[in-house]
Amino acid sequence: MNRRKFIPLAGLALVASLAAAAPDEDVLGKSQGYPAQSAGPAFSMFKEEFKVGTFSHMDKAFWPRTVKAPPVPSDLPAGDPLPALTYPFEGKNYTVDDFFARQRVTGLLVIKDGKVVLERYQYERRPEMRLASFSMAKTVTGLLAGIALRDGLIASLDDPAEKYASELKGSAWGPVTIRNLLRMSSGVKWSDKVGPGLASDGARLAVESFFRRGRGGASAVSWVKDSDHPQGTRFNYNSAETFALGVVLRAAIKQDLGTYLAEKLWQPMGAEADATWLIDASGLEAGNCCLNARLRDYGRLGMLLANDGMWNGRELVPRDFLLDATDAERQPDYLRPRKASQFFGYGYQTWLYPYKTRTFQARGLFGQELIVQPESKVVIVIASVLKAPDVPPEIFVERNYFTGAILKALGGKTDLYR
Repeated sequence: MNRRKFIPLAGLALVASLAAAAPDEDVLGKSQGYPAQSAGPAFSMFKEEFKVGTFSHMDKAFWPRTVKAPPVPSDLPAGDPLPALTYPFEGKNYTVDDFFARQRVTGLLVIKDGKVVLERYQYERRPEMRLASFSMAKTVTGLLAGIALRDGLIASLDDPAEKYASELKGSAWGPVTIRNLLRMSSGVKWSDKVGPGLASDGARLAVESFFRRGRGGASAVSWVKDSDHPQGTRFNYNSAETFALGVVLRAAIKQDLGTYLAEKLWQPMGAEADATWLIDASGLEAGNCCLNARLRDYGRLGMLLANDGMWNGRELVPRDFLLDATDAERQPDYLRPRKASQFFGYGYQTWLYPYKTRTFQARGLFGQELIVQPESKVVIVIASVLKAPDVPPEIFVERNYFTGAILKALGGKTDLYR
């Protein structure tokens, strides 16, 4: 079947938008056709002129494993267009067009009740391009842990990591439970800060994993020996936590994470195209990052989560696990919204909004977002090429007003409970 027939009519709205100037398009390499980098000594995620091209061709810059799509994709039809809306920011009201003119967004997809109500791209990106997830992949790794638990390949989330991955024995990760890895609550001493030229634990992990300048696998994190706090007592956002979880998962399921993802999620939910997942020198997927997929397939994943793990009457992700992962009321106090961070709470590899209505997010560096509100069946996907890896406060606040306006326009709720 020709997959092009599934291009939503809502996507036709993108054609007119491409004529308008995108923010910083000259700095981002428009005159050079938005070039991509190749892996090598000079590679950097922070080079502005390569961001657009590289973030939509990560699997050409590095070493990918294919996550196979099914022969026939699930339908993703067009719905009624998103109602005209404005959002407030700094004393003014802005439109969707303004948002694109102000934010370095490569793609935006909005789904309501399983139908596309808005799809739009900038910087000459196209629907068939695979856009980088960065840390949105953490949420996927967390889902695979829940599936492995249901499949009996993990006996208990309270088992220590070293029960499954003997390579982690003797490291700080060995005695940490799978549940505390899911919650970023290992207590292990780690700095995840990333920046140009910054020598940090997070930078070392990248070098030793998908940059392939080390052996990969458990060796990329097993050098860590020290802890700051008892496990299960404090949140510390930590990419090594998810990487270690990936080591545990591969040992538990006895196959590649990408193959397991294809079998358990990508094919059953009817992805329209293969995804890719970057792997290290050992063949292990970087569980903390590095999935690459079409915007619409991130949207399909969001639809699955909005349906509490159900797809066409089949439970792909255990519902109770998913509620544990995404319901703020099910978290210990230190992980609740405005406790784990100034705004968000944290579940199982998932950020939790401080709304009365359950709303959660997968989030990645440079502004990648997958937002889900199950009650309203609204899914929002944003792909970006922000200047900084961490979203600056002013951009975060504007985006929050924008996505809140989308939720409310589509019958969702954003009432704060704290």
